[in-house]
Amino acid sequence: MADENNKNGLDCVSPDPAEREQPSPAPGARFYEIRVKGHLPPSWSDWLGGLEMRLLEDEEMILFGPVVDQSALMGVLNRLVHLNLALLSVNEIKKKESSEEK
Repeated sequence: MADENNKNGLDCVSPDPAEREQPSPAPGARFYEIRVKGHLPPSWSDWLGGLEMRLLEDEEMILFGPVVDQSALMGVLNRLVHLNLALLSVNEIKKKESSEEK
């Protein structure tokens, strides 16, 4: 039975990007979190550069994953605009570095 809070029946909630294990992106790729107003089905992930989707209850969605360069990032953002999804934020997620002092 689908969760009643998930109005469109999509089950694509992923762990918090800062806590999840990051895939091995292409050399030079950066990890981004893009927040938009609206929902898309998970099948759109490939069309949006393979970014993972996390649907939020307030009709917002977070796309996250590695993006190879600024051109690829602009491509994703342009596609979101053409889908009439309001862009709320774009953040680069920095990898946590261990700061062990010796």
